[in-house]
Amino acid sequence: MKPTIDLEKLIDYGIKAPSGHNTQPWLFSIEENKIEVHPDFSRALLVVDSDSHALYTSLGCAVENIVIAATKYGLRSIVTIKEGKDNESFIVISFTSDDSIQEDELLNHIEKRQSTRNEYSDQKVSEADLNILKNSFEFEGIELIILTGENEINNLEPLIIEGSNLQFKNKKFVEELVRWVRFSERNAKQKADGLWGKCMGLPNIPRFLGKIVMKYFRSAKSEAKRWKKLIDATAGFALFTTVQNDIAHWIRLGRAFQRFGLTATKLGISHAHVNMPCEELEVREQLVKRFNLGSTHPLLLIRFGYSEKMPYSLRRGVDEVLINKKEESHG
Repeated sequence: MKPTIDLEKLIDYGIKAPSGHNTQPWLFSIEENKIEVHPDFSRALLVVDSDSHALYTSLGCAVENIVIAATKYGLRSIVTIKEGKDNESFIVISFTSDDSIQEDELLNHIEKRQSTRNEYSDQKVSEADLNILKNSFEFEGIELIILTGENEINNLEPLIIEGSNLQFKNKKFVEELVRWVRFSERNAKQKADGLWGKCMGLPNIPRFLGKIVMKYFRSAKSEAKRWKKLIDATAGFALFTTVQNDIAHWIRLGRAFQRFGLTATKLGISHAHVNMPCEELEVREQLVKRFNLGSTHPLLLIRFGYSEKMPYSLRRGVDEVLINKKEESHG
């Protein structure tokens, strides 16, 4: 017999999903046998994510966590997209009890998954594990390209560096990034969001000092040097593309990436975003040409390999992201 479930428990799994700068741009509501996932545009990254594709990708990650967690309770999930006020698209996850549902093998890795931003070792990923990663999801319109060859990585490296250069020469980008960095442990725990400096390998320093470091001592040149070192130690890259550049595909992209990330976690493989070439439109166009991507849209680039675990980024609690509270349980 499957255990009963309060839908808030599923939301608790949802909020463990990754998001750009750990902004956690989601709000949830509970209806009868349903969870709605709404975008929180007050947490949008207007500079680095001007079209909100990364925001909706983050929502897709949260949705997939909920869908996976629902299998623990014998619930089948149906995911649909609806439009609310001001033509704002949101996601509805409807649940039905189904005795044939088996617990998803990725469930136990939701708590363990993290974006590991440190330097990786030079250990290669086996062909068997690469194949498992390649087949970690199946969503219409989402494709995955695994890049592990020396020539492939050599072709990718200058695009990563160019994307980073453009961003760190953009004052507005740096200001937006700094707003979401939590330099001290105290600030990180107060906010329970953003990029905790400790997770990025930064020392525990007061915010005023951290702002000075970020604005005046981290330059395009220093970032290029840092990224070259990280790239040299990376086993491979995962490039996610979509056949359409719209909300439905952004959400599916998030769901696909979440399954990829959880599968990597299960295999003991670290991963982290290297999304600059996808975020900067002129570099994205070069990416399409260099890797013969045709009419598809490269929207997400992930590095993977082996490394030590880093501290976990923090999350706000369910009560802070729940619009309403309605007691519901399923047998």
